[in-house]
Amino acid sequence: VKAEAQVMDWVSMTIDLFRRSTLPGKGVKLYISMVESTFDNFWQTVPPWYMRTTTSQERHSWAVFDIHWYTAWGGAKCSGRTVPGGRYLCSQPMEEVRPRVRACIEDDMAKFARKVHGLRSCSEFSLASFEDPLLACADAGFLKMFLQEQLAAFDRHRIEGFFWTW
Repeated sequence: VKAEAQVMDWVSMTIDLFRRSTLPGKGVKLYISMVESTFDNFWQTVPPWYMRTTTSQERHSWAVFDIHWYTAWGGAKCSGRTVPGGRYLCSQPMEEVRPRVRACIEDDMAKFARKVHGLRSCSEFSLASFEDPLLACADAGFLKMFLQEQLAAFDRHRIEGFFWTW
């Protein structure tokens, strides 16, 4: 908890530095990237802190709350694999896989939209369905569907997406 407070205090100071600079007046946005694994209870801790730290006007003009979102490292909850252990198997028909993928994305992006008001972004997302690339779904049809579902959820919840690639 002490480390969490230190992170939030440091980020608060950087927000204040930005706030007092000329950058907001020049249309520059500040992307405030908070990584879930840094916090024991991210969604109960970080959004309320962010809403207290920034004003509504700031959140709707230059302060952008940013997250990373991956199914690949989320365990069995939403991963897709060529072997059992995930939410779906890569070999399952697309009409069975799509609703499962959509539900995972929708649950998380709807929570993001409920908890954080204002500008939102997801600066890291990918098409990896599992942490081990040799066991992840690689079919071009699956990858296209996975990208479409992520982009549709971002659009529905007004989240700016940045596709992470090498």
